[in-house]
Amino acid sequence: MGLQRLGRDTLLYGLSTLLVRGLQIFLIPVYSRALGSGEYGVVETVAIAGALVNLTIALEISQGMARYIADAPDESARRALASTAVAFAALAYAVFALAVTAFADGLAQWLLAGQAPPQTLVLAACAIAVNGVFVIVQDLLRWQFRPGSYVAAAMAYALGSALVGIWLVTVQDLGVAGVFWGQLAGALLGAGVSLSRAGGLLSRVFDVHRLRTMLRYSLPLVLSGAAVFGNLFIDRIVVRELLGLEALGVYGVTARFASVVSILAVGLQAALSPLVFRHWREPGTAVTLGRICRWYLVAMVALVGGIALLSGPIMGTLTGPAFHGGSAVLPLLTLGAMFSTLYVFAPGLFLGERTGRVAFLNVAGALVNLAAALLLTHWFGLLGAALAATIAPAFVFAGYLVLGRPWFTVPYRTPRIAFSLALVVALVLMGMAWPATPTLWDPVALASKGALWCLCLGLAVALGTDAADRHQVSQIMRALARQRSL
Repeated sequence: MGLQRLGRDTLLYGLSTLLVRGLQIFLIPVYSRALGSGEYGVVETVAIAGALVNLTIALEISQGMARYIADAPDESARRALASTAVAFAALAYAVFALAVTAFADGLAQWLLAGQAPPQTLVLAACAIAVNGVFVIVQDLLRWQFRPGSYVAAAMAYALGSALVGIWLVTVQDLGVAGVFWGQLAGALLGAGVSLSRAGGLLSRVFDVHRLRTMLRYSLPLVLSGAAVFGNLFIDRIVVRELLGLEALGVYGVTARFASVVSILAVGLQAALSPLVFRHWREPGTAVTLGRICRWYLVAMVALVGGIALLSGPIMGTLTGPAFHGGSAVLPLLTLGAMFSTLYVFAPGLFLGERTGRVAFLNVAGALVNLAAALLLTHWFGLLGAALAATIAPAFVFAGYLVLGRPWFTVPYRTPRIAFSLALVVALVLMGMAWPATPTLWDPVALASKGALWCLCLGLAVALGTDAADRHQVSQIMRALARQRSL
């Protein structure tokens, strides 16, 4: 498994994620000023429902496709797998959109609490459906090792959804409906670009035998996907039920800022997964994965620690006054977002095809999240929900580490990764405890926080990695410098 290729692909996939997530974060100041916290609560409610649909409605066929397309013996087999998976997903999402249209009145009253009409829910369902097809077609580009095309599709989606959404919400004053029209436009553009670039893997083939093979692998992951949904969104559901739609709006905006952490993680995962699935039997792959994990945690010291220390200025500058209270929970939500990304470094259960155990583990994590959210949100409000959203993914990551070892063992150098994790937690706690200042960007506070951040990052590099890790990175940097000079 080549580190140079991994580094290059990670940068490209990270760029695509940066475009999508970065523009979503850019939209927060726009939408949070144009929409009230209750209306933004509608956006969050639909996002929660959309996440559940994406994890379940197509029976996780994309996971089955991903597992077998890497091991396919020839191009014909890969084409049959890809075409069958995309056709099945498109049919499943079409059925979903039609079902929402048929029952729109009752669903709108239940989900949107009178904040938007049924027609808006139908529009949102169409956006969710088209986006689901776009994601699986775009994923084909990863398995063709075409990160440049993947970035182009992501750019089309991001720009389409942002430009159309901003125009309709701020100029045409369409409110919440404008957000969903933007998402639909972006998904259509992204799907068009993906189809034009991945056409070599698609044909008029629907192989029932291969569909059964993919579904045998992916069906246990439907339960797992529902549990992953629980791990990601139970805190928001509990906030909505216990604290109301306006509190959900504040919490949801804050969670969007915390999702910055996943920009690095998604880029790395998108590049890493195809390489691990293809090369995991080769000597040295486990060692390389352990090395990447240690450097990833060093990066988390910088990223999570920086967001935690600057949570007040971030929320105060980039959101409307109704959302400023989110600064108290942003550090914890960022820590939870980090824990939710770490499973990529413990792929044993996936490589051993133990998807039933994956489902069991994620269900257990969802139950932990539910119990913690109900209890802690009742006691501590939004802070309790954020704490539950941190405890649950940490529990699931520990499960992946322990249960996956029989099939794939990674030499993590436990004391080193534990040290980096401790630094991340320490910076989060300091960010939460730091006294408020009269001005958002107080220079004395910024200088103190900057010095603390630099100290922790230096300690993470020195003690969270070893000499071989640092030597490997220096070699890669020299190789990249030579390539640029040619």
